[in-house]
Amino acid sequence: MKGAAALVALMLSATDSTVAQQLTRADQEWRTVETPHFVIHYPAPMSEWSLEVAQRIEAVHRAVTALVGSETRHRTTVVVDDPYNLANGLTFPFLDHPTVLLWPTPPEPRMEIGHLRSWPEILSVHEYAHVVHLSRPSRNPIRHFLMALIPGSLGPLALRSPRWVIEGYATYVEGRLTGSGRPFGVYRPAILRQWALEGKLPTYGQLNGSDDFEGGAMAYLAGSAYLEWLAARTGGGHGDSSLVHLWRRLSARRNRSFGEAFSGVFGGSAEELYGRFTAELTGKAIEARRDLASRHLVEGDTVQSLSWRTGEPAVSRDGSLIALVLEGKKVPSRLVVWKTADERSDTAAELARRRLIQRDPEDVPDIAWRPRPKQAVATLWPFARMPHENPRWMPDGITVLVTRYQAVGDGTQRADLFAWNHRTGELRRVTRGAGIRHADPAPDGRFAVADRCLNGHCDLVRVDLHSGAIQLLAPGSPTLAYYRPRYSADGRTIAAAVQRLGRWRIVTLDAMGGPPHIADPEDFADRYDVAWMRDGRSLVVTSELGGVANLEQMEVGRAGVRPLTRVTGAAYAPEPAPGGAIFFLRLHARGLDLARIQPDSVPTPERVAFLRPALAPASPVAAPFATVDSFATNPISASRSYGAGPSRVLITPLHFRGVEGGGSGLTVIRTDPVGRLTVVAEGLLDVGDRSVWKGYSLSATWRGFRPALTGELFTTRHHPSGQRAGTLASPSFDANYAGGAIYAAFDRNVGSSRAAARLGASLGSLEGAVLGDRSRRLALMEVATGATRTRGVAYLSAALGARGYAGTTGGESWTREIAIAGIRVGARSLGLVADALAGRVDARAPGYERFVIGGSAPPLFDQALLSQRLSMPALPFATGGGRVAGQWRVALAGEGFEPYVWAASAGERIGRWHRVVGAESTLLLPSLPILRLPAMRSTLGAGYSLDDPFRYNLRAYFGVTFRP
Repeated sequence: MKGAAALVALMLSATDSTVAQQLTRADQEWRTVETPHFVIHYPAPMSEWSLEVAQRIEAVHRAVTALVGSETRHRTTVVVDDPYNLANGLTFPFLDHPTVLLWPTPPEPRMEIGHLRSWPEILSVHEYAHVVHLSRPSRNPIRHFLMALIPGSLGPLALRSPRWVIEGYATYVEGRLTGSGRPFGVYRPAILRQWALEGKLPTYGQLNGSDDFEGGAMAYLAGSAYLEWLAARTGGGHGDSSLVHLWRRLSARRNRSFGEAFSGVFGGSAEELYGRFTAELTGKAIEARRDLASRHLVEGDTVQSLSWRTGEPAVSRDGSLIALVLEGKKVPSRLVVWKTADERSDTAAELARRRLIQRDPEDVPDIAWRPRPKQAVATLWPFARMPHENPRWMPDGITVLVTRYQAVGDGTQRADLFAWNHRTGELRRVTRGAGIRHADPAPDGRFAVADRCLNGHCDLVRVDLHSGAIQLLAPGSPTLAYYRPRYSADGRTIAAAVQRLGRWRIVTLDAMGGPPHIADPEDFADRYDVAWMRDGRSLVVTSELGGVANLEQMEVGRAGVRPLTRVTGAAYAPEPAPGGAIFFLRLHARGLDLARIQPDSVPTPERVAFLRPALAPASPVAAPFATVDSFATNPISASRSYGAGPSRVLITPLHFRGVEGGGSGLTVIRTDPVGRLTVVAEGLLDVGDRSVWKGYSLSATWRGFRPALTGELFTTRHHPSGQRAGTLASPSFDANYAGGAIYAAFDRNVGSSRAAARLGASLGSLEGAVLGDRSRRLALMEVATGATRTRGVAYLSAALGARGYAGTTGGESWTREIAIAGIRVGARSLGLVADALAGRVDARAPGYERFVIGGSAPPLFDQALLSQRLSMPALPFATGGGRVAGQWRVALAGEGFEPYVWAASAGERIGRWHRVVGAESTLLLPSLPILRLPAMRSTLGAGYSLDDPFRYNLRAYFGVTFRP
C-alpha cells in the first residue's frame, strides 16, 4: 500500500501509465454514506464491500486515534474504486480535507500483507493510520496560521518524516490493532531473516527505498520492525508512548528536524540505533537458522539460479517443458518456456578448460557452482508494457493459458485470460474485463477453473475456453476470497485456497459446483498454493505451520500432513511433475530461484520446526495484540445518490511568460472527490504587458456519463501588435474576443491502442480597431488514434489525427483542415519523440483565420478555438503566417529538461522555415479530482532562434494552463 508519499509521487510521475489514467471512474453510479467522522463515496456495484468498511470505520477511528495519540480536526473523505484490479490504497493527509482511496481487490496470500482477517479491515486501518499520524497540526502559532491559509497543505510530520517512518508506522499500527498484517505474517520475517543471513539488510540510507530486490518494500518491512524495536527498547514492551513523543516533538512549537526530534526521544541518532537493530536482527536470524538446521534443512536442488522476481512454474502434462515468468532488475517481465531436462554440457567451454590446464598446469579452473542457464524454447514478451503471468499448460502440450492486465475502454485495467501457442506465437484472448487472476484448464481442455476478482469479491468460476462464458461455482464476499484453483487429474474435483476468518485454508468441491469442503488440518496454520500430485490422491501445498512458508503434502480425506521442505527463507508455488518431482520457488536476497525436490529419494523433515517467537522480527510476532474481532460494527445511515458530489474549492495563481510578455492572475477550481463536475474560473489581470492575453473565463466539465461534456464562457483581449519583441504582428490581429463553446468528448483506451473524438461548437464576437465588430461562429470535429508496441525494454508508439473546422467570421465562411502525426521510440525512460502537423485554410478565409507562427497559446479558453495559431513562446507572435502551414518537432525524451528542435512554416506555400532549438520541461497531469486538481499543463523552457528576423536570440518561457 502506498501512503502519504503517494501525493508527491502522483504529482511528479505524470509519465507513468497508471497516473496518466483516471483513479476514479466518474461515469459510474456513485453512492454516498456518512458516519460521524467519515464521508464514503463508492460505486453501486461495490456497495457490499464499501458498507463493510462503513459499518466498522468508526471503531477503526477510535482505535487508531487512541494508539496514535491524536485526532483529525476534519472529516475524512473515503473514495472506493477499483481502477487497476490490484490490492492497494492511497492516502492524502491534507490538513483541511484528509482523503483516502481504497481499492477493494484483496491481496494474494504470498503478498507481504496477505496474512489478514479481512481486506476491508486492514486496508482501512493502514490508510487511516496515515491520516491520523500525518495530519497532526503544528503547534507553532506562525506555522499553524500559515498552513491554515493554504488549501491542501500538509502537516510537519508529513513534510519532515522519512518514508520509512511514514510507511513503517502505518504498518506498525496495522499489526497492533488487527493482530494480522505484515508483522504477524511469515513473509516479513522471511525477508528480514534471509537478508540478514546473506548480509543484505538495507543500510539506513537504503531504508526509504532502493533499486535492490524488495528494496521498495523495506520501508514497510524493516521500517515497521525497527519501530517495534524502538518501542520495546524504551517502553518495556509497551513503548507506544515513545513513538507518540516523537510525533509530539516533530509538531511542537519549537521547530525541529526529524533527527533532532528522534534523538531527543530515543537517546541516539536514527542511523546509529538502526545499526544496533540490524546487529540484533542478524543475531536472531543466525539463531533461527541454527534452530532450523538442528533438524536438518531440506531446500531441494537448484534448477536455475535466478535473480529478481520469478513467477510460479507450470509443467506440461508430459513433463518435458516448464513455463514461468522471469523479471530482471532492468529487464521487463517475460514468459519463457524451458525444457525440464538439464542443459547439456558446453563442449566449447570444456575445450577451453582443457587448454587452460595445458598452458598453465598450476592454474585452478572455475568450479560449477550453479546450474547452466537454460535456453528458452519460446518467449512471450509483454504486450503494450503489460506482462503475461500465471501460465498453465493445456492438455495438448502446445498451448499455455496466461493472464494479462488489459486496459478497458475507460483506461482502467482488468485481468483477463489468454491462450498462447508457444510454437506459432499466436495469442488468443478468451475473456474481456473478467478480472481473472489464476486459471487451470480441465483435462479435456474445454473449460478452465479460475478465481475472478471484481468489486472486492474473489469468486470461484468456470470459464468456457472457446466462448469466454463464465459460470459461478462458489461466490466470494468482502471477507471471503478464493485463490488459485486446480483441477484433479480426472477433472472431477477442484481444490483451491480460501481466505476467511483470518486464515487461508484448502477446500475441495465438485467440478460442476456445490458446497466446498475443508481439506486441511485444524491446526490454525495458513495453507494455499494447492496443487494435485500426479497420483490424483494427494495434494501439495504451501504451509505456514511453524512460522516459515514450506511445502507440505496431504492426502485428500485423511488427517495428517507430511512436511517436504525446511528452508531458512520461504518455499512456495509447488508444481508437481511426472515421476514425483516437485518444482517450486525458493526465496533469497537477490530474488527467487527455481528449485526441485524428489520427496521419495531425499530425506524429508519428520516434523515441522517451529520458530521461537522470541526471535521476532526474524520470526513472526508471537500473538495478536488485539482480540479476534477488535472493530465492532456500528449502524450507519442510508446511502444517498452522489449527484455532483461535495464541492471542493482551490485558489491558485495563474502566470505565463513568453517573448511577447507575461500575464498574471488567479484560478479558482471547483472539484468533487470522484470528478463528476469540475469548474475552472480564471482571470488574467489587466496589469503589466498590455500586448498579451487578458480577460476572464469560466469552464466546466461534466463526467457523470459518457461522452463527457464541457462548456466554457470567456471574454478576452489580445493586442499582439504592441509586443515588446518586435512589430511583425499586424494591428488586424488586435482583438477583444468574447463568446462561449460546448464540446462532447469520447475516448477509448485499451492499453495497446487508443482512440479519441471530440465535437464542438462555438459562438462569439471579435472587436478591434482594424477588425471592427464581427461575429464568429465555429464548428469543429477532432479525431485521433494511436497504438503502442513493445519488445523487451524497447517500445514504439505512433499516433495519427485529423481536425476539421468550419465557421464564419464577419459573415465570411471558411474551412480549415489539419492533419497530425507523431511517433515515439525508445527503451526504458529514454526515447526519441517526433511529431508533425500540416494544415490549410481555404482561400475565402479572412486574415484572422489564417495560420500564424509564434507567441503563447491562448491561456483562457480551449486552444481549438484558435487552431490556426502555431504557438512557440520563444518566437514573437506573427513571425510568419499564411494560408497553408507545416510544423515539426523532434525531442529527446527523458527525465528533466528535454532538448528539442522545432520548425514551422506558413504562407501561400510551405517554404521558409523558422527553426528553434532549445530545452523544455513539461508536466502533464490529467484531471485528479481527489487532489482537487483539474487537468494541468506546466511548461518551462528556453529556445534559441536559428532564422531571421530573430536569429541568434535566446528566450526563456514559462506557462501553466488549467482545463476542467
